Amino acid sequence: MARINKNEVKKAEKKASVDNLGIKEESEKGELFFKIVLIIMAVALVSVVLYFVIDAIISSGQNEDEFRYKNSNYVTVADITKISNRENFENLTHEGLKYTLDNYAYVYVLFYSENDTSAWQPDTLDIVDELFNVSSVKQVTFNDFEFTVIAEDTAIFFVNVDDPANETWADIVDVSDGQASRATIPVLLEVFNGEDLSWFGPYASAGKNKPASEKLEEVLNTLK
Repeated sequence: MARINKNEVKKAEKKASVDNLGIKEESEKGELFFKIVLIIMAVALVSVVLYFVIDAIISSGQNEDEFRYKNSNYVTVADITKISNRENFENLTHEGLKYTLDNYAYVYVLFYSENDTSAWQPDTLDIVDELFNVSSVKQVTFNDFEFTVIAEDTAIFFVNVDDPANETWADIVDVSDGQASRATIPVLLEVFNGEDLSWFGPYASAGKNKPASEKLEEVLNTLK
């Protein structure tokens, strides 16, 4: 019977031990790599969540309207044409305009441009900015439509003349005697008690109404 070489057995056992150690090290490295990947993914996810939370907080304090004033207070030339033609207010598409014409003593409609740089417009818009900051300003809801009024008996709406849908705006401005000086922005329409229409142009002129800025200044002074 052959004798077993003790040295060979010991060498074989040592080799097996080394192999097991290598496998264990590889396994630990794999687990470590997996943990690192999970940590990176978790950090990325938290970063994304924080970004959207911070963005939402910042955006909440910003005006989401595309125009200078509340979007719900913008009307179209089509509705103003119906008013000018003395049509029934029920034919109007703007719920806020319809409601105030039936219930408010004074309803104003200012025609202005978001892009115009004429000398007459800035002062007028500054006055309107002040009007929207008086203490009597509030939100009104009619037929689930919310809009802004500036007093219990006074409302103001806007026509953005830059909108292609309002390109014919100048055609409805009354420039006859005692009305607007010119069909040039800013133009203001006053509707008193839903019946009497008065137009105010960009500047003073003989035989015409006062400028839109002066008329709005009067409205502002009554509300201060």
